[in-house]
Amino acid sequence: MAAAGGVAAGGVAVWAVLRFGLLAWLGDKGSNARPIVEALSWLAGIGGLLVGVVALVVAVRQGRATAADASAAAEPVASQSASNQGVNITGGVSGGSGSGPTVGVNFGQVGGAPPDPPPPARE
Repeated sequence: MAAAGGVAAGGVAVWAVLRFGLLAWLGDKGSNARPIVEALSWLAGIGGLLVGVVALVVAVRQGRATAADASAAAEPVASQSASNQGVNITGGVSGGSGSGPTVGVNFGQVGGAPPDPPPPARE
């Protein structure tokens, strides 16, 4: 609800500026306020650039600290069992599209290659 109020207030402000020409003095090269506004805009641009660089440095440092903490975690031990139905792996499985606990993975046939299919029937 507050966002809608802010958008409405912004719309009214833009309408007033356009309707009454409140910023027409910015186009006037003889205006005394124009150099002040230009100087402030340069300071704001440089300040914004500095804030962005500091934020990037902080984010990179936090990312390195998080990566170092994550690599120190112990890997879970997986156990395997085989039967006629395939191989079941219970435990942590890492790699592929994700990592984490996996239970009851069935890889299908284990061992030699499956038999060749019969040749096509001739008519």
